[in-house]
Amino acid sequence: MTDLAAALGRVSTPTLTTVMMRDHGLHNTAIRNVFACNPDACTFSGLAITVRYLPLREDLHPVQYLDHPDNLMRPLVENAAPGSVLVLDANQRNDVGMLGGNLVMRMMRRGLAAAVTDGGMRDIPEMAEMAFPVFATAAAPPPSFTKLMMADVGAPISCGGVPIFNGDFIVGDAEGVVAVPAAIAATVAEAGQAMDHIEGYVHRRLRQGEPLPGLYPPGDKVRAAYDAWVADGEPDF
Repeated sequence: MTDLAAALGRVSTPTLTTVMMRDHGLHNTAIRNVFACNPDACTFSGLAITVRYLPLREDLHPVQYLDHPDNLMRPLVENAAPGSVLVLDANQRNDVGMLGGNLVMRMMRRGLAAAVTDGGMRDIPEMAEMAFPVFATAAAPPPSFTKLMMADVGAPISCGGVPIFNGDFIVGDAEGVVAVPAAIAATVAEAGQAMDHIEGYVHRRLRQGEPLPGLYPPGDKVRAAYDAWVADGEPDF
C-alpha cells in the first residue's frame, strides 16, 4: 500500500479527477472548499481513516474532552498507522475548529500523512509553520465540541460532499484534495502518471507557440511524436 500511495502521490489532483471520470465514471471525487493551512506543505497521499462527527448532544459533552477516559480522539491519534490520513466529517460546519496545534503536532511526530476536514481548524498560524499537510474550510477558534461530538472511527462519511470510505486513498496537492477508491487505485495511478507525462510533453510544444487543434487533446500524430520523443530519451526542445 505504501508503494501505491506513493504512485498516486506522483499524479496531480486534476489528473486524478479526470482519470476517474473518464475511465470509471466517477464525477464526485474532489473534496470541496478546502484550503491548505500551510501551502508549502500540502502534498500528500495516504490511506483514509474516517472520523464521523454528529451534532452535539449535551449529555455526551464531557466525553469530548481529551482527558475523559472514553474520549475517542486521543487513542486514535496515538494508534493511527503512520502514513494514514485523518478525514474528519465536520458536517460542513466552519464555525468550530476540528483540530488544534497540539493534536496536529502529535500526528506529525507519529508519522501520519495529513489531516483533512470539511470544517474549520484552530491554531492555523501554528499549522502554517508545520511541515504537515492540513486542509480545512476556515479558521475557527472555538473547539469542535461546542457544536459537534466525535461519534465513531472507520464508518463511511461525507467530507466536502464526497463519500469517503475507510481505506480509500486520499491525495492532496496545491490544487486540492481527492479521494480515490481503493479498488481502482492501482489503475488510476498508472493511467494518471501516463496522462501527466504526455500532457507535460504537450505543454512543452504549446510553450513553443504551437496551436491547440490536434495538439490538445493529443491526436494520433501527436501521440506518435510523443512515443518517438520518449524513445529518444525525452530531449529538451
